[in-house]
Amino acid sequence: MASSKFSAIFFLILYAVLLFLVFTMHNMAAMYLMAIGMFLEACEGVYCNFFHKE
Repeated sequence: MASSKFSAIFFLILYAVLLFLVFTMHNMAAMYLMAIGMFLEACEGVYCNFFHKE
């Protein structure tokens, strides 16, 4: 749910690193990174829906 160009690029890089970790069999680090990414996307969604005034 990228609400800006910065967050879109940030999550693209984050998930590219996640994909690299999965392919190199670093599954626990990939799981931690995936959990962090999902949490940050949820926080961005809450911020955009409740606190961001346009």
